[in-house]
Amino acid sequence: MNFSKIKSLFLRLLIACLVAASLLAVVTVLVGSFTEVSSKALITILLIAVHSLVSISFITNHEKQDTFSNLAVFTNVTFGIIVLSFITSVLGVWGLLSGELVGKLYALFVVLLFACLHGEVLAKTLGKQVTIDKVVYANFVFMTIVVLMLLPVIFSGFSESLGSFYYRLLAAVGIIDATLSLVAVILHTLYVQKHPQISDPVFSLQQLPYQQNGENVPVMVQQPKRHTNIFVVILIGFLVLQVIGSVLVAVIGAISKN
Repeated sequence: MNFSKIKSLFLRLLIACLVAASLLAVVTVLVGSFTEVSSKALITILLIAVHSLVSISFITNHEKQDTFSNLAVFTNVTFGIIVLSFITSVLGVWGLLSGELVGKLYALFVVLLFACLHGEVLAKTLGKQVTIDKVVYANFVFMTIVVLMLLPVIFSGFSESLGSFYYRLLAAVGIIDATLSLVAVILHTLYVQKHPQISDPVFSLQQLPYQQNGENVPVMVQQPKRHTNIFVVILIGFLVLQVIGSVLVAVIGAISKN
């Protein structure tokens, strides 16, 4: 995937959005009224600009951390969801999808994106130690259960018809899922520390050299800078919040029951 060309395309798209918005504003001023169609057209232009900026930000992160090579599946899914997000938002603006359905679809996109990142990061820890593999495979099972249990919650609009036990069960499975993930990450980190010769393409990235006109420009460094992929940091943060949130849901449910 040629990210330089894609980035250039999105930048041109942003310029086109700016020009289109300016022309629409000029026409509105000359006509002297701002119709519903004009407002929807302006919102559509803004949506194009927002999604282009999101894409550019993602590509910029790739250029710094080589996200595509390290998290290829997550990268492709992210671009796919950006496209779906744009289509969904535009259909919502023009009234072809209800606001409620748009909200549910966006919740689904977030769940799928998080599950994809979660699964691919876990997969990167496999093949190093039997204990880690067992934890990860068990984690895959509970992660799948969490995603499947979230679908009725999303499309029912958090309806009470699912029953309090359903939400308590979801909270319990969520706690197990997040705990297993954190355990896998810790075990993987300890293993890599004991075996420094093992390459760690996700949890310990080497800063890519500065590029100019598509060519690597050598830089004078004493030691290569290493850092954790920003998406892995976000994932770990979500996992911690998942544990805390699930515990709070369980506690609130128990209190309300009493």
